[in-house]
This record gives sequence, structure tokens and C-alpha cells, in this order.
Amino acid sequence: MNRRDALKTVCIAAGTAALASLPISLVAKNRKNKESRNKRKIFYFSASGNSLYVSRQIAGDNAELLSIPQEIHNENPVYEAEEIGFVFPTYCFTAPAIVQDFIARSTFKADYFFAVATFGAHTTRLPEIFSEFTKEHGFTMNYISSVQMVDTYLPFFDQAREMATDKHTEEMIAKVKESINRRENYILPVTDGDKAFYENYYRGSGRDKVKPALTRSEKILFSEDNCVGCGICVSVCPHGSWKIVNGKSIANGECENCFACAQNCPQKAISIIPTPGEPRQEANRNARYRNPNVTVADIIRSNQQNQ
Repeated sequence: MNRRDALKTVCIAAGTAALASLPISLVAKNRKNKESRNKRKIFYFSASGNSLYVSRQIAGDNAELLSIPQEIHNENPVYEAEEIGFVFPTYCFTAPAIVQDFIARSTFKADYFFAVATFGAHTTRLPEIFSEFTKEHGFTMNYISSVQMVDTYLPFFDQAREMATDKHTEEMIAKVKESINRRENYILPVTDGDKAFYENYYRGSGRDKVKPALTRSEKILFSEDNCVGCGICVSVCPHGSWKIVNGKSIANGECENCFACAQNCPQKAISIIPTPGEPRQEANRNARYRNPNVTVADIIRSNQQNQ
């Protein structure tokens, strides 16, 4: 067995072990007792594990955690609970496209609505944008806050430096959890400086303000020669936009810019072509991140589309 085949065997074994821990039917489990009125339902989207970790911390004993990439396929998306929450990463100062799409096609009934956005550097106008968005889709947020964590946007942020920076994440999570448990009414303020930063960013980037991170995967992602075709990228992509062709991973389809594929690839074989104005990935060539409290099996369970 040559070195490449040996690496492929190791990577596939890791993927198989992760898959073995998954339930027979993820969707069936996620939809169990959907009609019952739980105390708290939390809908989350997570690529590197940060938002999943936060979701777990604020879940409480009676909460039900529901993955948005799984629930978006629910043919009867009507959800009811005493409290309904959303936890997701901040993408270009707004909610990811998959989160927006899920909310737009669903009906929610609750006494109390909350949202927690994880972020690395800034949230700017996210609280007011998300508040306006949910009102347009039939419900009003009672609470919107944020938790600063490692910024996982590989084309811009040095992962090693991010992981070495104390962002007081645990203190922020504890504060948010306490506020939600008290059912506080609070929307994170948006300052004039936040608004100016937001406008300057979009003026310079030229991105769409509604779904700024959504793009075509084949335009920004590619697998390198050290890809061994283990299929982890296929399993963690929330859009199912990777496939294995002739023993190598190929990207084709919608992309959230979540980089679950790159961050979770055991070979670090996925590279990113940054959009104009962003630096190249050299600082992150050998740096990858997944929340230390979350496993690759957790990410697969949350995001896998080829069930």
C-alpha cells in the first residue's frame, strides 16, 4: 500500500467512525415529537462547531436542538414551543442564507423568541436586520444578542492568531444564557459607527446585502493534490455541494462560504480562492479550526445532505 492509499484509508476510517455514530434517520429523530409544545426549541446552523456549542450551552434541560440544514427539508415546517431560539454565525453582518431560507418557509409559534449570533470581529447592523427580517415573516424577536468567538473566515483571519486570542467567550455565553432564562426583552444596540462600518464594507465589497455570502462553490473552492477522496467534505456540506469523482473531491453547487469542508478536511486539502480585495490564504495554509467541544461526527450529523 502506497502512502496516498494509506492516508485515504485513515481518513475514510475516521469518516466511517463518525458516520457510525449517527442515528439511522437524522430527520426522523429531529422531527420526533414535533407537535408537542416543548419548553424551548433552538434552531442552529454550524460549520465549525461554534454555534452548535453555544446552542448546547443555552439549551437547558428541556430544550430541543434542531439543525437548520436538516429541518429545511421538513415538508410541514410548523414549529411551536414556549420559547423558540435561533443560533447562527454572522456572515457579512447578516444571517447566513440557509437560515434566512429556513425562516422564510416556516411558521413559528412561541411566547418568547430569541437569537444569538456568533461572530469573530463585528456584527454591525445584524440585530436590526434580523429583527426586521423576522417581522416580515410573521413573528417578533424579544431578544437578540451575540457571542464573540474564533473567526473562522479563512480568507481573511489567521486561525492560529484567532485561537490564541482570549475573547471571553464563556463569560459572554453565561450572560446570554442568564438573560434568555429570565426572558429579558433586549435587542443588541446598533450604533452610528456600526452603520457606517456596514455601509463602507458593502460599498467596497460590492456584495449583495441580502445574501452576501451565498455563491457557487466551484468558483471559490478546490481540492488539492493531497486530497485522498475520504468524503468528509461531502458529509459536512450543508448544501451537499461536494462529490467524489475518480477518487478526488469536486465542488459544484451552492456555497454558504461556511468552510465546513475546509475546516474539517483531515488532509487540509481544500483551498479557497478569496473574493477581490481579500488576502490570499497563506497565513492559514496549515491552520484549521473546529470548536474543541464539537466533533466531526457532530458536524456531519448537523449538516449531511446525502442521507
